[in-house]
Amino acid sequence: MNIVQIHERVRFWLDRVGTTRFESADIDNAINAAMLSIVEEKYSGSRIAPGDSFQKTQKLRDELSNIVKISDSSSPGIVLSNSTGNSLITKASLPADYKYLLAIAFYQTASLKHNCWPLSYDRENVIDSNPYRRVRTGPFPKLYFNESSLGINIKHPFTTTPPNKVVIYYLAKPIDFVYGIQRDSTYTFTVNPTPVIVDSLTCVYNGLTKQLGTEFNITAPTSITSGTVVSDFTESDINSNVHELIARRGAINCLLSINESEKAVSLIKFYEKG
Repeated sequence: MNIVQIHERVRFWLDRVGTTRFESADIDNAINAAMLSIVEEKYSGSRIAPGDSFQKTQKLRDELSNIVKISDSSSPGIVLSNSTGNSLITKASLPADYKYLLAIAFYQTASLKHNCWPLSYDRENVIDSNPYRRVRTGPFPKLYFNESSLGINIKHPFTTTPPNKVVIYYLAKPIDFVYGIQRDSTYTFTVNPTPVIVDSLTCVYNGLTKQLGTEFNITAPTSITSGTVVSDFTESDINSNVHELIARRGAINCLLSINESEKAVSLIKFYEKG
């Protein structure tokens, strides 16, 4: 669904419980908050069976694949540096759109890659005394990472060879939905082409009638003949197969924002029955 269709879907669910109408900016806030909470739940597995988290479940990976990003130290977003006075700790800064970590790979050379294991802070000072958990080179390399406010710290056993590169696999923060600006026949488009979406029941442009939710390009300089469209909108990069869930959760967020908790519960129960 595009942004207009998602807004119409939110209004559809709101109309079902007879609530007030909301401004487009309010619905934007509601669906973007819904999107972030859905991503967090699917990543952590907080609303599914224990242990059935993003890393293990194909359905969840399919739902979030568009925001799975891979960034390495050859990208502008990651800078490698050794911790002061310690060549066994490499710091990796994080990409600007970083949200949740999935995995880290450490390249000793261009072709020799090692996996990095997460290290909890309560084990930070004791792993070196454990022969099974310590950082080591053999019989196979054992590397660890943990996070701080400055980025990711990678503990490795390579004293003489700095890493060739570090690759970070992560979930990015989804791009926010923005409804855009509504235009009618009095407005002349000056940018060619201008992508627009019909947000009235019908719209006539260049002699053709287009339906609600239809996205098309306008050739400047010209205007639509009738109806309204939105321009300057922003679509999120979140997967389309969670758009319906986002719309439903967005409707619930709208209701909660005006203390309509009983109506919000009514929608939640309706979803659960469905």
